[in-house]
Amino acid sequence: MRGKKITALLLCATVTMSLLAGCGSSSSEEAVVTGTTSEQEKVAAENAEAPKVDTTRKTTADSDERYQKVSIGLISDPKDLSPTAMNGDNSKLYIYYNFYETLFDFRNNEYIPILAKGYTEVDELHWDVEIYDYIYDTNGNHITANDVVFSLNLLKESGNAFKFDSFESAEAMDDYTVRFTWTSPIDSLGALEWPWCRTCIISQKSFEEGNFTDAPVATGPYKVTDFVSGSHCILEANDDYWQKEELRDAEHLANVQTIEYDIIAETSQHVIALSTGQIQYSEYIPAENLADFSDGGQYADGNDVYVSQGSGLYMLMCNNYGGKITEDVNLRKAIYWALDNEAIEKATGNTVAAKALGTRFFSDYQSSWEENPENYMASCNLDKAKEYLEKSDYNGETLVLLAPSDETIKTIMTMMQALLMQVGINVEIVAEEAALAQTDMLDPAKWDLLISQIGGGSQVGEWNRPMNNKEFGTEYNMAFIADDTLQEKLLNVMSLAGHTDENTTDMVDYILENGYYYALCSPATNAVYSEDFAKLVYRESEFLRAGACDYYLD
Repeated sequence: MRGKKITALLLCATVTMSLLAGCGSSSSEEAVVTGTTSEQEKVAAENAEAPKVDTTRKTTADSDERYQKVSIGLISDPKDLSPTAMNGDNSKLYIYYNFYETLFDFRNNEYIPILAKGYTEVDELHWDVEIYDYIYDTNGNHITANDVVFSLNLLKESGNAFKFDSFESAEAMDDYTVRFTWTSPIDSLGALEWPWCRTCIISQKSFEEGNFTDAPVATGPYKVTDFVSGSHCILEANDDYWQKEELRDAEHLANVQTIEYDIIAETSQHVIALSTGQIQYSEYIPAENLADFSDGGQYADGNDVYVSQGSGLYMLMCNNYGGKITEDVNLRKAIYWALDNEAIEKATGNTVAAKALGTRFFSDYQSSWEENPENYMASCNLDKAKEYLEKSDYNGETLVLLAPSDETIKTIMTMMQALLMQVGINVEIVAEEAALAQTDMLDPAKWDLLISQIGGGSQVGEWNRPMNNKEFGTEYNMAFIADDTLQEKLLNVMSLAGHTDENTTDMVDYILENGYYYALCSPATNAVYSEDFAKLVYRESEFLRAGACDYYLD
């Protein structure tokens, strides 16, 4: 059954008026689209640096004391806390790693040992990982190599394991050594991100005797004490955390006694919750409200703002399945040249316009991509859009635009609908619950245009999910492209030897030539936080690690 249809009422007046001026932005257009764009940009510029510690004050970093309690607002419901349910809800990326540990953390494309002491390459297809011999969960169960093997197989068999292409099997060699067998030599960037850094390691005994959906047994620095789906998740510091103090990783501290995650569905309610002190941190404050919490704002007392850009990317793709109207490269390019990422950025108020196929968050993103004259993401060009449309076989058919349903994506979809209408391309918006959208996107009959929010540990890692035709167990990738040349170029740039500026540029040029993908924008993190935070700590530079943050105690 098709999901709920979203009408184009949202932003109708602002979109229509702004489009009269054509593509691009002007001072008058800014006022029409957002009403407060210049103020938003000013606030963002003034708050682009993370807080710096006031060294004259007492903090948790120089004390054995803990901050008592911090409440954090999240906008989506994790629904369950099972170790195999990591995907499908962004809130889990903030919550899970407080109480679940993995073998390694993934930082700057490197594997940082956590449960693991390290690893040894036995040969090109066999690597041994040694874990600490004193790991215990909060039920007192000893974690051994057998539990690691159990956890890996549990995730793989659940169907929720991504990027397990390299994983053949895992075997316990002794109580604390796990031998990994790979399907091929490990030569690609971030190839072990999921088996090593996204697999939650748990006790088999605890799992088989307990209920991890609502009450997981922890191996991390925090434990779950109360979870109500749709309402809250409360964590307490794990005083029996297994790691020795001198070996404890700085991102796995417990500087606060209680962490409460409150599920608050509406962004307007996040504003109220922060202004009244109900929560002390939120990344869901609309851009137009940031000034209220910044210097001179009505809620500035006791609060501050930090604006940053994450690695995530809203990517648009056309359905290339045989017989689909969007299989036509001219129609794809007509669609892409008609879009205006700057207008989309202004309409959402919480995104950064993409200028090329990626985001500057990553070190392997190249700003030179933005200068390519065939780069349809850098600017909107209605004349080019109409030229390509004339060369296509499009005859006014309505294209189905599918995406998961949330406020930002709905705004993006509505803007796209209006922008494409300018050149005579008709679009029907279909916004679905995330789980249903994940299912329907694999059915080529369900959509013509798809928006997917992608991410990864590097720029080429971010490309993997939408572009790799091995990702879904078929000969197609997410855009139903079966192009051997594209696959060859992707695998090359993901390899350690092939990951060069020249090769990534060659791949970007090939995608532009064929009109395969379109980067829309990246989420902007509009973090408002209590001034009791002395230092903000983020896992992989994006997801707040509340326990590892530093707090003022005076």
